[in-house]
Amino acid sequence: MRKLLCAALFVLAVNGAAPDPVKWTIEPVKPVRAGAKFTVKLAAKIETGWHLYSMKHQDEGPIATRIWIADGQPFRLAGKIQATDPQVLHDPSFNMEVEQYEGEAGFTLPITAGAAGAQTLVVSTSYQSCNNKMCLPPKTVKVEAAVNVTQ
Repeated sequence: MRKLLCAALFVLAVNGAAPDPVKWTIEPVKPVRAGAKFTVKLAAKIETGWHLYSMKHQDEGPIATRIWIADGQPFRLAGKIQATDPQVLHDPSFNMEVEQYEGEAGFTLPITAGAAGAQTLVVSTSYQSCNNKMCLPPKTVKVEAAVNVTQ
């Protein structure tokens, strides 16, 4: 793990900023009623040669992907986040089986709507992207979607 962190820091020093091989999007959300439960689909498109790890935390393992809705919004998670099945393989850097995504990853969030009106849902995700030579430093991004909440 120490080697991976050193490699990531070297990339930052040489390039000035870390590239981001993962692009996050939310499918458009149809209007929902205040107080109603609905689902949102969050997708990660991962550049060829890169991967990110699943939401499964492993002691002494890679940094797991984490997804949440911050407090202060008129939305809240209404259950467990569902994810597409990751690849399970042996990672020699960690000397253990890991769960990872290559190409694409999909996450379905059950959400409860709050106050009526034109709202903005902000979904936060933290993750670490790696390739076969290095891992980039963990990153947190916010993905937004307009949601029309009706009475």
